Amino acid sequence: MADRDQAIDRAAYLGRLPPYAFLRSENERGRRERFDDIDHCTAQLLEAALAGQCIINLVDDDTDPERHTLVTATPIDPVGRTALEKNLSLSAQQANGAWFLPEAVPLKSQTVNLSAHLRSQPSYALTLAADDNVRVRLASSPDAMLTWSLLVPLFDQLLRPITERAAAPVRTPDEHRTVWLEIVRCYQRLGISAGSVLWAFAYRGGWSGLDRAGHARARIALLDAIIGHDPLSIVRAFRAERISAFIDKTAQKAKRGTPLARLVLTKKMQPILSAYFAGSWLEFLDYLELSPNPNEELMTALPQPTFFVGGASKVGSAAAEHGIEVDDVNAMLAAFLGQDTTTSPVERRVTALRSWWRHFDAAHASQRTGMPDLWGLVEDAPHSIGPLPCPAPRLFERFLPTDLVAEVEELWSGTVLPRWPQAITTEPYPHMAMAETLGPAVSFWHGVGLTAWFVCAGPSSRTPLNGLRGYYERTLTELAVMGTPIHPSLFEELEQAENLLGPPEELIQHEEQVQMSDGVIAIRFIGGGQRRAGFEILRDIITRHRRGWSNRYLDSYLQERWTQELAAVARELHRRIAVARKAPTFRQFAKFSAGTAGHWFNGDLAALYTAIGENAPDTASRVRLLPRDTRQFIETVYAELGGRPYEEHLRITDFSTADRYRQRARLATASTRYVQIFEALGRPPKHTEFGAGRYEWDWADGLENGWPLYQRAITAAGGP
Repeated sequence: MADRDQAIDRAAYLGRLPPYAFLRSENERGRRERFDDIDHCTAQLLEAALAGQCIINLVDDDTDPERHTLVTATPIDPVGRTALEKNLSLSAQQANGAWFLPEAVPLKSQTVNLSAHLRSQPSYALTLAADDNVRVRLASSPDAMLTWSLLVPLFDQLLRPITERAAAPVRTPDEHRTVWLEIVRCYQRLGISAGSVLWAFAYRGGWSGLDRAGHARARIALLDAIIGHDPLSIVRAFRAERISAFIDKTAQKAKRGTPLARLVLTKKMQPILSAYFAGSWLEFLDYLELSPNPNEELMTALPQPTFFVGGASKVGSAAAEHGIEVDDVNAMLAAFLGQDTTTSPVERRVTALRSWWRHFDAAHASQRTGMPDLWGLVEDAPHSIGPLPCPAPRLFERFLPTDLVAEVEELWSGTVLPRWPQAITTEPYPHMAMAETLGPAVSFWHGVGLTAWFVCAGPSSRTPLNGLRGYYERTLTELAVMGTPIHPSLFEELEQAENLLGPPEELIQHEEQVQMSDGVIAIRFIGGGQRRAGFEILRDIITRHRRGWSNRYLDSYLQERWTQELAAVARELHRRIAVARKAPTFRQFAKFSAGTAGHWFNGDLAALYTAIGENAPDTASRVRLLPRDTRQFIETVYAELGGRPYEEHLRITDFSTADRYRQRARLATASTRYVQIFEALGRPPKHTEFGAGRYEWDWADGLENGWPLYQRAITAAGGP
C-alpha cells in the first residue's frame, strides 16, 4: 500500500513539473531513451517545415468510396520510418488495447504546412492552409496517426500567434490580455525566446498599425525566431508538457490507487497516449512505475462476429440430428429471428436482389435504337422539381414484374433515423434504398449502359467511351477489393468498337416554320448535341461482359455485400464495448448501424442485433404516415406552397421569381423527411428538429411566416 501511494505521489509531482525540469527528471530516471526515435523524427519534420518545406502531402484516396484522404509525411529517415511503423500504425495500437481510436478522424491540419505557405506565397498562405482540413482513416498509414496525434497539436501551439491574429473571435480587452499572456508563457515553457518578434502579434503590440506587407514580414520573422532554436529541444519540451498533463490527469483520478484507463482517456488525452506510448495504457503505467488497477481489462483483439442469417436450409438436418419435428424446429427458428418465417431478412433480400438483377440485365440487353433511354431504370436520387432534365419517374415499372415491384417496396419500406431510433419510419424511396443495398455493381453496369446509349443517341454523354475507365476508377477499385473485378478487356473492346460507329450527326434542337409570300420555309435550329449509329454494337459488348461477370461473381458479390456491412457493425459494437466496458445505448448503436439496418432489415435495429448474435436493448415500432406515392406527395406540397412549373430561362428574365420557386421546390422535396420525423416523434417536429435553418424562406418573407405555411401544405397534401 505504501509503495503504491509513493508511486502515485511521485506521479503527482511529475505532473506539476515544467517541461525542462520534467525532462531532467525523466533523464535521471532513465526513461528518455524510449522517446528518442520519435523525438528525432518530429524534430526533423519541424526543422523542414520552418525552413519552408511542405511536410505532409494530402491526396484523395481513390480506393476509398467514402473519399477519405491519404497522408504522407516527409522527410523521415529510415530509423524514424521504422519507429512509425512499429508504434503509430492503427493495428499496432489496437493490439495494445487502444480501441478508443476511431477508424476515421477529421484532420484539421491547417498549421502543419502553414510555414511553407508563408514563405512561398505569403499573400495567400492562410487561404491555402485552410484547404488542409480533411478526413482521414487512421488505418491508412502511420503518417496519418503521426499527423493527428502529434504534428497538428505541435504546430497549432507554435503558430498560434499567427492563427490567433488571422481568425480570433471577438473578445474583451481583458480576455485578449489573458490569451496573449498564455501564448507568451507557452513560448517560454518551450524555451523559445521570441522577444519583440512575438510581442508584435500581441494585443496592442502594434499589429493593427502594420500594412499587408508588414504582416507578412512579421510572420516570417516569427518563423525565423523559432528556427533559431534547437528543434529537438522544442520537440522534447512540447512532449514533456503533454505527458506532464497526461500524468496530472492520471494523478487526479488516482483517489483509490491506479485509475482505470477509461477514466483518464478523455478525447483530449487519447492523442497523447497514441503519440508517445503506442496507444498502450500499460506502457504508460510502466513509464510511471505504477501497477495496473486489478480491475483493468484491456482487449488486444475484438471477438470474431458470428452471423445468424441462413438457418432455413439447415432445418431438416437439425431436426433429424436432435429427433425433433421439422415444424417445431421451424417454429423455434422463426421465434429466434423474431418473425413469422424461417427465412432470414438477409436471405429474403438476397433472393429479391438476384431476381431484380435478372430483369435489370434483360432490360439493358433488349435496348435498341429508337427506344426511350433507360435513365430511371435504377432509382438513384430523390424526386426533385425544377427546369432541368430528370429521369423518367418509376421507369422500373415497365421492366419489372408487378410482384417484384411490390416485393421491393415491402422489403425496403422501412428505415430508422439515428436521432430517434424508437420508431421504424417510412422509407420514401424503397427502390433507391434497394439500389444502395446492391451497391457499386449496379452503379457501374447501369452507368456503362447509359454511357453507351447517350454516346450513340445523344445529345451528350457524361464521359466518352475512352474515359470510362477513369470515370469509374473508384468503383472499379471497390469491386476489385471485394474480389469481383471487372475484366479490363471490356474497356478495350468498347474503345475499339467506337471506330465502328457511324459518323456524328448534329441533332436538331427544334424546328420552326415561317410563312413567306412564296411559300413556307422550315428553319431548323441545331446545337442539341450529336448522335451516332451503331448502339447495338456497344450494347452487345456490354451485355456479354455483364453476363460473364454475373455468372462468375454475382452470388459471391451479394454475400460480400451483406457480410461487409454486418461485420462493420459488429466490429464497431465490440470496439465501443472495449472502450466503455459496456454496450452502447440503442441510440448510440443506431448512429453507426442505421444504414445497414435499412439495407438488410427494413430499418429494424433489433433484427440487426439478432443477426450479429447480440441481444437488443430495446425494440422499435413501425409507423407509417407518409403517403405511398412519394412523387405525387412532393408535387402536391410544392403546389400548396404556391410553386408553379417554370423553364430555365425564367432565371434570366425574372431571377427573383425563379429563385422563390427553387426554394419552394427544395422544401417540397424535404417534406418526406418532415413526415419521417413526425413518425419518429409521434408529433409535429419543431423547426429546429427539422433543420429549417438549412433551407431558404424568402418566398414566405422569413421562417416565422413560412414554417406554419409549410406545415399546412404538408397536411393538405395528405401528410400528417
